[in-house]
Amino acid sequence: MIIVKGQTYNTVADAAESLGVSAKTIRDYIQRGIIPAPPEVKYGLRTMQYFPVEYLDRARAHLDKYRAKRKADR
Repeated sequence: MIIVKGQTYNTVADAAESLGVSAKTIRDYIQRGIIPAPPEVKYGLRTMQYFPVEYLDRARAHLDKYRAKRKADR
């Protein structure tokens, strides 16, 4: 979790803990399109992704569909 201009933002590590996977897996799922890309916030010179609760709920639903499809394909 980071704080930018008094606003608290969840990081990829927080999202990974919430979804029960590693931060690397979260990045991979985003890159492969399994879960949608999260919103971004300017943090000094960097632009970073953050993971609000609403996003995590949507990502969890996408991930559940992906896992169900993989299970059905076996």
